[in-house]
Amino acid sequence: MKEEFLHYVWQHRHYDFLNAKTTDGLPINVIFPGYHNFDAGPDFLQSVVVIDEMRWVGSVEIHCRSSDWLRHKHQYDDKYKSVILHVVYEHDMEIQLGDDEPVPTLELKDKIPLEMFQRYESLMSVPDMLLCRRYLPGLNPLVIHNQMSTVLLERLARRQYEMTRLLTSCQQDWNELVYRYLAIGFGCKKNGAAFELLAQSLPFRVIRAHLSSKLQTYALLFGQSGLLESVDGDEYATKLSYEYDYLRYKYQLDPIGAHQWNWLRLRPQNFPTLRIAQFAQLLYETGHQLTDNVLKSPYPALRQWMSIAPDSYWETHYQFGKATANHASGLGNSTVDSLIINTVVPLRFAYERFSGDENLQEEAIALLERVSYEDNKTTRLFEDSAFPCANAYDSQAQIELMGRYCSQKLCLSCAIGEAVVREIQARPPNA
Repeated sequence: MKEEFLHYVWQHRHYDFLNAKTTDGLPINVIFPGYHNFDAGPDFLQSVVVIDEMRWVGSVEIHCRSSDWLRHKHQYDDKYKSVILHVVYEHDMEIQLGDDEPVPTLELKDKIPLEMFQRYESLMSVPDMLLCRRYLPGLNPLVIHNQMSTVLLERLARRQYEMTRLLTSCQQDWNELVYRYLAIGFGCKKNGAAFELLAQSLPFRVIRAHLSSKLQTYALLFGQSGLLESVDGDEYATKLSYEYDYLRYKYQLDPIGAHQWNWLRLRPQNFPTLRIAQFAQLLYETGHQLTDNVLKSPYPALRQWMSIAPDSYWETHYQFGKATANHASGLGNSTVDSLIINTVVPLRFAYERFSGDENLQEEAIALLERVSYEDNKTTRLFEDSAFPCANAYDSQAQIELMGRYCSQKLCLSCAIGEAVVREIQARPPNA
């Protein structure tokens, strides 16, 4: 028996609550089970319980056995003095709450439907990353759809909170925030942190003052990256370095250092040098309208804006001083998709709170429905399990579901897992 399951049973009253009594025979009427507490202290707070016609308001603590109270050393913690009811699966000893006063105890051992417990045990024992996989054909599709909508909004709300914190570090300047967040997007997972350092070390106001010059825009970004310091014999890089030396002195800039950049296991089209060149070109061509483009451009214009190719030098180079065969140098479709999904949509969703325009959040979500479904090991797992997989709305929900619920086995906090445990019709197809 796991406490997580008992928390679920208590919170949703999946026990014989009509005949509930304390271990010494007093009738219990649960008016309100309380608010689930995920911090230190009792498991449920502000619970309302009537015991033998006496109304109690306080905390409820849940254990597999009564003796767990002592094993967890709650007798030494003042937070547990507010406990009005001890809910246990098995009552194996009396617990005193100071001054020899016993804690009223509810034993659930014979009050939980056996089939529900068996379904929970069966679900938890599946050797699969997606525990509910074999139950999905028996579930109402609306259950899956509603859970996916819920986790997508949770994901965007979490991003919104992260954005609010970043906005504070940007002194509430949305131009600076968009610039920094877009930089992180260009770095993707491998170099997102390095791009963030680059943007922090080179404020947008400095870049904006030089957007009329392509050479200076490129020089500022490459110079601040530290990637010009070890380049010799390349005319293009030397020209950038010369220009940067002047700008560095003018603004008292300090490069972040070449060691910040990751190159290992990257395809050439994802090399940081090419990514910086693409970012520089985007800023040079549209930097004066950067925030408007990110927050307001319709989908077709957004894709066109992000598909800008950098200097022709990068058609024959992935790095300084190393010529290659001619190749495409602009952002590929999958990278543009990633920027829209992971940068543009979160920014638009967060901007709603700042601007008060309620339509922005709906437009941000609608934008996900225009972008292609992401292909990675997480989405492939869900796709093989008959989950919806039409567009980025679905794939983003799947990524959140796996990261926040499935991988942590929080099935009872998920509507899909709860349906498997609760609904009799949610059975494996051949059960």
